[in-house]
Amino acid sequence: MTPDDPAPSPRDQPQSDPLRIVLSAVLTAVLGVAVAAVFLHYYPRASDEGPTAAALGDAFTWILGACVGLLIGSGATALFVRHGSRFFAGMLAGAAGFWVGVMPYMVVLTAPSDVSFSDAFGFAVIVFAPAILFVAAGAATGTGLRRLRLRL
Repeated sequence: MTPDDPAPSPRDQPQSDPLRIVLSAVLTAVLGVAVAAVFLHYYPRASDEGPTAAALGDAFTWILGACVGLLIGSGATALFVRHGSRFFAGMLAGAAGFWVGVMPYMVVLTAPSDVSFSDAFGFAVIVFAPAILFVAAGAATGTGLRRLRLRL
């Protein structure tokens, strides 16, 4: 320890928690795809009248499941991160989870063969609008739960 290099103090906290944010983004991506698959598996198809209604029902169910998975993941990120803005960490993990997990699954792995890449990518961009709202709600909920937990 020299005068030019003082000992670190407890107040010298890092500005963010990058490892936890990256792990949370991966978890959020997995949750987005997994919850969408579960929603789609348990969707009651008996009420669908024809192939168009069935396709629209499956699409809505898949989008809702992915959004709920992203909500859970971004909320968990806000609870899991120790340093920095928890809301921003939840938003970052949710957006990264969408673009890393949900979007490739939707565009590359499950797109029908008669749909071009540009159409599938356009659909993914449209799905991003409700997804980011769910991510924001999850991040805000996680931040609020964290503050509530610290007060008790």
